[in-house]
Amino acid sequence: MKLTILVENDCTERTLCSEHGLSLYLEYNNRCYLLDAGQSEKFFLNARHLNCNLSTIDAAILSHGHYDHANGFSTLLDENRSVKVYARTTVFQDQYADGTRYIGLSPILRECYTDRFDRSDETRMIAPGLWLVPDAVDHEQSLVAETEQGLVVMNSCCHAGGDVIVEDILERFPGQKVCALVGGLHLMSSGGVSTLGVTPDEVRRLTLRLVQELGVERIYTGHCTGSPAFALMQETAPDHVFPIHTGSTICF
Repeated sequence: MKLTILVENDCTERTLCSEHGLSLYLEYNNRCYLLDAGQSEKFFLNARHLNCNLSTIDAAILSHGHYDHANGFSTLLDENRSVKVYARTTVFQDQYADGTRYIGLSPILRECYTDRFDRSDETRMIAPGLWLVPDAVDHEQSLVAETEQGLVVMNSCCHAGGDVIVEDILERFPGQKVCALVGGLHLMSSGGVSTLGVTPDEVRRLTLRLVQELGVERIYTGHCTGSPAFALMQETAPDHVFPIHTGSTICF
């Protein structure tokens, strides 16, 4: 299994584009998938540079109904006329930050591409060993891959709480361990990725719960985690916490 970060807030090389968003290209059991598409066509441009062929992917997944993960799908759906996007049933509902700023899907996705979305609130196996698992946030889901090393849990923002999500998945997959949690942990404030939205002690407790109590071996994180929280997490569990950036790859 191989993950390539097609877009994230920062880049590993200058030839790639970055933006506040997230998009992951997954190669799993000789098939290819896309998890999220950032907020623009940048993920698509990066995919070409990184030799990730989006015209032949087996499926696409939208983690949740926010623009910085969804709006790039209009580019994908224009270029790939057959692929479906797996999402939760409420993904087209209005979403707002701080009660006023609209952060939901773009009008073009809501008006022109609804038939390209395969929506459900059930736990679904989309391929042998590859699962979609809904969580307590009504428009959010995790992509879970079974590997020889354990479960790889991909949740782009973890709005329900990274520890809550992992605990639920461990209950759904008895006898298995989580070898990796990949995605954002939503620990920044509304002020952006340079800010901290929770207390330092809360970050430390979350990190220790994930690693020590729930047994997560590696945490690959960025995007909405924010730089202050990431620094605290890495300080708390330096051998378990790693950054993700546009262009980076993770192999299992």
